[in-house]
Amino acid sequence: MNGSSLTAGLSTPASAEPRAHALAVACSGGPDSMALLWIVWHCASAMGIRTQALHVQHGLLPAAQAWPEFIAQECARWSSLYPHWPAIEVRVRHLKGRPPRGQSVEAWAREGRYEALQSMAQDASIDLLLLAHHRQDQAETFVLQALRGAGPQGLAGMPGLAWRQGVCWARPFLNHSPQAVRQVVAQSKLRFVQDPSNVDTQLARNALRQSVWPALTAAFPSAQTTLARAAFRCAQALETLQQGVQADRARCVVAEKEEGRRWVLDVSCWQGLSRARRSQVLRTWFAQHGVRAPSALVDRLASHEFVSGHMQRWPLDDQSELRWYRGELSLGRTAQEGCNPPPCALRWTRSGSKRPVGWGGTLTLRRADAGDHGAALALPRTLLLRARLGEDQFQLAPGATARSLKKQFQARSVPAWDRVGPVVTDEEGTILWVPGLGWDARVLQVLGGWRLDWTPDDAAPEEDLGDNVPP
Repeated sequence: MNGSSLTAGLSTPASAEPRAHALAVACSGGPDSMALLWIVWHCASAMGIRTQALHVQHGLLPAAQAWPEFIAQECARWSSLYPHWPAIEVRVRHLKGRPPRGQSVEAWAREGRYEALQSMAQDASIDLLLLAHHRQDQAETFVLQALRGAGPQGLAGMPGLAWRQGVCWARPFLNHSPQAVRQVVAQSKLRFVQDPSNVDTQLARNALRQSVWPALTAAFPSAQTTLARAAFRCAQALETLQQGVQADRARCVVAEKEEGRRWVLDVSCWQGLSRARRSQVLRTWFAQHGVRAPSALVDRLASHEFVSGHMQRWPLDDQSELRWYRGELSLGRTAQEGCNPPPCALRWTRSGSKRPVGWGGTLTLRRADAGDHGAALALPRTLLLRARLGEDQFQLAPGATARSLKKQFQARSVPAWDRVGPVVTDEEGTILWVPGLGWDARVLQVLGGWRLDWTPDDAAPEEDLGDNVPP
């Protein structure tokens, strides 16, 4: 196929770099992905680059259990025809679990497949991953997204090139018809598997392909090309829209904290945007952090007038909520109702991080930065963790009056969601440290002393779990 239009579509900067030792093809075993794997293997081998076939097992079809072996056997057959070329390495990843309630099988399988492919490519230090989607796939995606009421993000369809976490996802067949791809299969006598789920019309894409598409193309013969072109136009419009969103975000967000999950907002600038522009800024922000907020809720939030003195929170999806307090918008994990963590004791012999059982977070003990003060603790030391009590008193500054935790939180402008976490006491029960407030002023402070930090699970690093000692 050297010199064909299909082969020419593989000329991407990532594949042409001399440093590339290998590239990967997402291979289901079907005719399209086998055709892509065949062409890529020929082109890559001619440039001295090795080819890997990445296969994802969803665990939904009994027949699919045999597909990895089939792909390996077909690749071995190709190698027998071209023994001087590097053999194709087949990698397989199995998905675990089943779609959660409310999520379609298609969406669950697609998300799991992309995560598995990304992980396999990163594990193999591969920065170019090719997929076999063609023009009809793009046209079908446009129609399906339109039927779901999608905006520009959905109608733009699948990008020809996209970088994700250091991996370039490329679709060289995207401007080619399925007939051209199948011609490669026929001419090269490639073997492939037939997916029995392709006849299941309960799946949206299959229903479109079998029941709607024949009638659509009979009435509009150029539907495949024109719909794919419409997706391309939407992608161009989306690029312009995203540039505007970035500009609006730069103007309205004074500062970002917690890896972009918390914004210090210029309220007057925000209110100067139209509701449509606010909506797009919020959608982009939520998508960046994997939040699936309903469109109606995003539009309602875009119409909301944030008042600096108010504390508010809105549930976005099953796991996330939006919070507003004193000029800051933040994304956080939805609080679990009825959570009553047990008291426990943590024994510290050195700096590190520990996860107290039932508390849903990580407590870290570390030295203060150079020139900063911290508590004068002598290690080894046992610290007790417990929930807040109504009679708790905390002193903010030396010589100040000890007041209730509620009043001290208000004095420090600590919102309700940042008050979650354990109160830390000594073995006699004297309060030493409180999340959002820090060390009690009655604890001796010295240069280079000890600091405590509480990190909830939605942002907790995976570090030393430590030992939980019964109190």
